[in-house]
Amino acid sequence: MRLLVADPDRNRRNRVAQRLAALPGITITDLCADLTTTFNCVEHRPPTMVVLAQELSQRPEFEMMESLFRMLSVRWVFVGSARGPAMPGISATDAIIDLDGSDTELMAALRHQLVGASKPAPRAAAGLLQSLEPATSDRVVLIGSSTGGVDALLRILDSFPRDCPPTLIVQHTGAAYSAGLARLLDRNAAPEVREAVHGDKLRRGLVLLAPGAESHLLLDTRAGLACRLDPGEKLTGHRPSVDALFRSAVPIAKRVTAALLTGMGRDGAEGLLALRRAGARTIGQDKETSVVYGMPGHAARLGAVEKELPLSAIGPAILRVTQGVKA
Repeated sequence: MRLLVADPDRNRRNRVAQRLAALPGITITDLCADLTTTFNCVEHRPPTMVVLAQELSQRPEFEMMESLFRMLSVRWVFVGSARGPAMPGISATDAIIDLDGSDTELMAALRHQLVGASKPAPRAAAGLLQSLEPATSDRVVLIGSSTGGVDALLRILDSFPRDCPPTLIVQHTGAAYSAGLARLLDRNAAPEVREAVHGDKLRRGLVLLAPGAESHLLLDTRAGLACRLDPGEKLTGHRPSVDALFRSAVPIAKRVTAALLTGMGRDGAEGLLALRRAGARTIGQDKETSVVYGMPGHAARLGAVEKELPLSAIGPAILRVTQGVKA
C-alpha cells in the first residue's frame, strides 16, 4: 500500500510517516507540508491513500483536493485518535485512523478504508458528440463560481461537447491552485480547458479559466474577442472577480450566456444584473443544489437571474440557449 502523508507540522508529519512506514507492506511515497504540494504529488504520482492532518480539511482548497481524489480513485483518511477531541467540521462518519492502536489494528483500519472507495468523477460523455448548435453560433459563455464550484464546474463541463461555445470561467481559488484546477477540469471535459493567457483569442471548443490571484480575467471586445488580464484592485473582495468578468462583457451582452454558481458572498451578482439589463441570457444555480447559496442567491434577489436551475440542468440549458432556445 502506497501512502502519502500531508501535514503542515514537520515533526508531526515525520512521526506519522515513521509510524506508518513500520507497518508491513506500507511504502511512504511523499511527505507534503501543504495542499499545493499534495495536489501536485497526487496528480502526477497517485498513491493508494493520502493520510492527512485534520486541519487541512478546514482550508478552502480542500474542495479541489477531494475532487482530484475521487477522479483518481485515491482514498484519503485523517490522522486522529478515538480518545481525542473531534476537529471542527469532522463528523463521526469521516475516515479517521488512530495511530495509538496496535499494528494489527492500524493495518485493519487502513484496509477498511480501501473497501468501498469513492468512485472516480464521471468522464465527459459528450466527447464523442458534436454540438447540436449551429456552427455559425457566435454565443459566448461566462461562468462564475466559488465555494462548491469545483464539483459544479465538473458537472457542467461534463455536458459540454468538444466544439462547445467559447467559455470563460472565474472560480475563486488560491493563487497556487488555478493551474491544477485547469488540469483537473481538462482531464474530465471533452473541450480543451486551460488557464487563460493575456491575448488569448476566443474560439469554439476552448474553455479558459482565470489564472492565479494577481489579475482579473476580462473579455476584451475592442478588436474581435480576446482575453485580457488586468492587475486591478480586488472587487467584492476578490481577484480574479466574477463581477469584473461579467461587466467586461456588457458591450456584447446580447451574445452572452452567463451562469452564476454556488459560492459564498455576492461576487458576480451585480455583474450578472448588468449583463441581463444589457440583453444577456442569465442563469443562477438554485438553493437546493448550491453548497452555499450566497452568490446566486444575492443575484436572484437583485433580479439578475433570468432562470434559476438545479446544477444538473445548467449545462444543458447553456447549450440550448446557444441555439436560441429559451433556458
